[in-house]
Amino acid sequence: MNKLIFFLLPIVLLSQEDGWQQIHNSREYSISGVAAFKDGYLVVHDNKKKNQPRVSYLDDELVITQLIWPEPELPYDLEAAVALPGKLNRFIFMESTGKCYEVSVDQNDFRMDVLHTFTLPGLKSKMNLEGLTIFPSGQGLVFIYGDRGSDTRISTLFTAFFNPKNKSFYELNQFMFDLPKPKKYKRNIADLTLKLDGSLWSAATADPGDEGPFSTFIYELGQFYHSGTFIPTHPNLLKPIMTFDGQKIEAMMFQSEGLVLMTDNENFGASLKFID
Repeated sequence: MNKLIFFLLPIVLLSQEDGWQQIHNSREYSISGVAAFKDGYLVVHDNKKKNQPRVSYLDDELVITQLIWPEPELPYDLEAAVALPGKLNRFIFMESTGKCYEVSVDQNDFRMDVLHTFTLPGLKSKMNLEGLTIFPSGQGLVFIYGDRGSDTRISTLFTAFFNPKNKSFYELNQFMFDLPKPKKYKRNIADLTLKLDGSLWSAATADPGDEGPFSTFIYELGQFYHSGTFIPTHPNLLKPIMTFDGQKIEAMMFQSEGLVLMTDNENFGASLKFID
């Protein structure tokens, strides 16, 4: 135990000096997706075993509380959380397989109810999804999701219109991305988020293993327009907007105050940073 504390302490102190705040030191509470809820956030964890948390509430004091999953069968490897536009307290949680859970969460007692499940279209067996967001276009909701990719597999970004009545998809489009950084242990899409102006942002991470060292590069992948059309950034213009050493950002979202970043730092747990 003493050896573990000695190893973790420099990382926590360094994060605070850089504006990062430690949320939890346990790997089980590392964060792989985030959505705004009440005065804080709903966060998901990419756990795979029984008795491990899947969804938690993080309040404005950075106190994290595990929520009870409402069904006996737990989700496997949740990688994204996004609010469903136009629906109060309604969220989509996504597994790395592309299976999605439409869930309602009560603001008073945090009770969750799974309303529907469905699977995103167009996926191949080797793909591993880590990013999901939703654009409310003038033609309807557009689901945007992406395969994280690797050193040898470029990432595929998908856009598809969603029919909320029958949970079906149409007008599926695919875009290929291979971001310049990181060079090794790369995950081109560790999370996706939309700015209010319709620009699509991705967190690209270096993930060499449970002990790191990690790094993250933030990119703008392209622009959505009112019609739901997506125009990708030209490959020659894909350069990092921000760089973070020592952090593996797998959850990010824009709020009116700025950009919220959260990490899945594996054995070092989770941290948070606000950027005005």
